[in-house]
Amino acid sequence: MSVADAIRFTRPATLAAPVAGVIGGAVAARGGWPPDLLVIVLAVLSAILLTGASNGLNQIADIETDRINRSERPLPAGRMSMREAWALTLALLAGAVALAVPCGLGYLACVLLTVPVTSLYSFPPFRTKRLPFAANATIATPRGLFLVLAGWAVGGGLFRSEAWVLGALAWVYVFGASTTKDFADAAGDRATGCVTLPILWGPRRAARFVAPFLVAPYLLYPALGAAGLLPGGAMPWALVGLPLAGIGGVAGALLVRDPAPPSSGRPHPAWGLMYLQYTFSHLGAAAVFVALA
Repeated sequence: MSVADAIRFTRPATLAAPVAGVIGGAVAARGGWPPDLLVIVLAVLSAILLTGASNGLNQIADIETDRINRSERPLPAGRMSMREAWALTLALLAGAVALAVPCGLGYLACVLLTVPVTSLYSFPPFRTKRLPFAANATIATPRGLFLVLAGWAVGGGLFRSEAWVLGALAWVYVFGASTTKDFADAAGDRATGCVTLPILWGPRRAARFVAPFLVAPYLLYPALGAAGLLPGGAMPWALVGLPLAGIGGVAGALLVRDPAPPSSGRPHPAWGLMYLQYTFSHLGAAAVFVALA
């Protein structure tokens, strides 16, 4: 196993959102940069390692699927053995937990809860990846709700209502958006018994299901501000939410217009746009709390 393959195994392209979620949540909770820089650094590193470990668990469980969908990845390509994959994944997980301990009980709890939820998604007997909607909900819990709460926990705001409101919106967003990765994976999922929405409904109907989830959570920003569930009223949240909803509208339109996966086997272009949108949503919410502080 080369260093390059070890890095590829962690899927570095997926690391931006966890980093933004931890930093954004901590800044939002404080209304500015938290005074303890070391805790932020440790939490960010923990989030990076945890995401790499979660990606590793998924690839270990999905090796047969990846032989069809992602044969270039180190594990199905044979450049990494299953023993090496487990060793790297467990090392990443141990590092994530160790770095989470100094970050407080709230952050540590989010890290520890992510592991069983990820396992429910990936491994028998549950393997919720096999089931439409259950798969979406299982992905949305750690990568939506827990991510937001983890960031707020670092900033000392785990039990503030705003953290849970934003966490719920993130859960809704990821619940729908997570289906975008399934369009390119349909062949391997079908062969290994995973009934994703593009398989169950066909690509076009699945795309129409996803599109509203890329827009609605961010249109709710100003509405929740006006209702007093987010601070500052509607205006600051409209300044953040409406551009994010616009990005989601573009991604949704691309998906609905052409839901077929690219011939290259890469994820649909909407996936990359959606990932940028979600990353910036954490930073945009933090900016509102800083402006209101």
